[in-house]
Amino acid sequence: MKVAVTLLVVVCVLTSSIEAKRRKKNKKGQIQAQILNGEEENSADTCAKVCSGTTGRRVTDYQAYGNNVYVDVDMTGCGFAKVPNVVISVEGSSSHWVAEGTSSIYNSTPTSFRVYLKNESSGVARGNLNAEGIQWNIDWIAVGFTC
Repeated sequence: MKVAVTLLVVVCVLTSSIEAKRRKKNKKGQIQAQILNGEEENSADTCAKVCSGTTGRRVTDYQAYGNNVYVDVDMTGCGFAKVPNVVISVEGSSSHWVAEGTSSIYNSTPTSFRVYLKNESSGVARGNLNAEGIQWNIDWIAVGFTC
């Protein structure tokens, strides 16, 4: 629940920042977002994009990492040219509130990132994270440049 509330607050802040810039439009008349800073040098505001997704409740491809798991998240469809700012949350039907690493992003690139989840404290076996299990998945929002 704490993670979901944190993500909601971050989303609200991001949305407020974007909404503040809605009055500004690019040459094509499309709404643009403004990114104040990121992992790399900024591009033109007309190249800013918000993209989001999920790894899916029954299809997240968890990999073993000792007694824990990791998942690689594909953002290729967003078309980012530079490393975007990414915010994540773990969503599921049970026990994800005790998992650790639920907001930690590793190896971020314009097309992907990795999340490690320490699930030892939840008592949940890796094979039970999908399907008829507890359905943990990664919900994410990325803001970055496409040019």
